[in-house]
Amino acid sequence: MLIGWCFYNSQHIGYNVWQMKKIFHKTHDPIWHLELGVVAIIGLQYITAHLFLPGSKVLLIILEFVLLCVLTILTPDGYYRVSPARRSIALTLIGVVAATNIFSLVILIDSLVTGSSTLDSKNLLLNAATIYTTNIFLFALWYWEMDGGGPDKRLRSLQKEDFLFPQLIHRHIAPKDWRPGFIDYLYLSATNVTNFASADTIPVSHRAKMMMFVQSLVSLVTIVLVVSRAINIM
Repeated sequence: MLIGWCFYNSQHIGYNVWQMKKIFHKTHDPIWHLELGVVAIIGLQYITAHLFLPGSKVLLIILEFVLLCVLTILTPDGYYRVSPARRSIALTLIGVVAATNIFSLVILIDSLVTGSSTLDSKNLLLNAATIYTTNIFLFALWYWEMDGGGPDKRLRSLQKEDFLFPQLIHRHIAPKDWRPGFIDYLYLSATNVTNFASADTIPVSHRAKMMMFVQSLVSLVTIVLVVSRAINIM
């Protein structure tokens, strides 16, 4: 009986290890990359002043964390099947983050332009930096879920790509079945707000071009206002 119990548990543990390897190493876009991105957003919101967040900060963070947990449950072993439920939860999570960041940007712009904020200049600029960084992760999420209909449809090439990565053009620099993952979209988002253009990726659809245009415009306005405020402080 003891031997049987040990055999069962060894098989069970072996299966779990196999599943973890499958999640972390065998998928084209490991879910934990996305999870780290959302956790980064939650961390940035946690250090953002209540003034720049709608409603309760605690409730907002709990809502995003619950949605992230549900998304993880619906994606147990990568994106090997198209899941409308997964896409709905992903879009809901991105929508919550987007609505929050839009609110934060509006309050930030109003504070920088009118000087109506109750925060001192140092804290105001610090919150501007956190909101700016959150914007990078937010658009990475948008690009990740938008391109080709989402990670599950990208895996099956069910829709045309919205972004053309160099690995898709020059097949000799990547495996034949290479697909972009969250890290690729995070890099795309970061270079778009710093260069006001992607470093190596081409937007090929109208919606991709408009998303990058909006992100660059928001980034430019934020930088100009923050630099203007910093000069006034000096």
